[in-house]
Amino acid sequence: MMPKRSVLLRAALAAVVITVLLSSHVFAGNREIGGYVAQAEDRFVRNVWNFIKNFQSSQNIGSHSWKYDQYYYMEPFVFEGSHGSYVDSQDLAYVACHGTDWKLCSHWGTVDVDLRDAPGYGDLPQGHDMEFFIVESCSTFISAADPGFDWQGYRYNGPGGMMRGLHQGMGFRTDSYSDNEIPAYFALRTRCNQIVWCAWFDAIQDERAAPARGPWEPEAGVAYPGWASAIMPKQCKWDRLGSYVADPVAADLMYNVWED
Repeated sequence: MMPKRSVLLRAALAAVVITVLLSSHVFAGNREIGGYVAQAEDRFVRNVWNFIKNFQSSQNIGSHSWKYDQYYYMEPFVFEGSHGSYVDSQDLAYVACHGTDWKLCSHWGTVDVDLRDAPGYGDLPQGHDMEFFIVESCSTFISAADPGFDWQGYRYNGPGGMMRGLHQGMGFRTDSYSDNEIPAYFALRTRCNQIVWCAWFDAIQDERAAPARGPWEPEAGVAYPGWASAIMPKQCKWDRLGSYVADPVAADLMYNVWED
């Protein structure tokens, strides 16, 4: 008959092993969030901070643990030549800036990043990580309903186009009003493990339904605060922070969703 002391010791050792295994599982699922702010208006700082501050400590979502890792002012190299050390070293990148069709303005009045010339984000074989790309700007994510839309503008086709291994990209297809609660609503919904692009659309609807908080927040009819758009490979359309499919490739069928 085994002494009770040995039984207790064995149980204690088993508990330690289980704890180590659980800790290893959480560590293996760590994911990083980066925030990138245009060198322009203070509201862009607030837009990004009001999202990433919800991930100052690790947030366990599904099988992954998310925490913000970078918070930088924008420069073109963040998205281009050094993207592997900046946006593409993160699993989710949140950007706030001025923009226009396909383009970002890292500095006031300067259109200096064209996503049609992007190096192809999320390319895992090259050591790049980005799965989700959120751009809070005017008109950057134009949709199939807009003049000038071209699938190849998003699809990686050799020299450029951001969708090489990226799972979902989203923003606005129209002018947008920011410096509101969209980043907070979006953080809440993604932390609840909602499909990421659906969380973005719903966060915008949340803001649209909220009462105006002052004259800086004009109610522009049903369009306020702008119409959302999202682009993704079709097999990635159910992806959440807590679980997502294997990285897509540039040749995969594309899928576009938008509001109007």
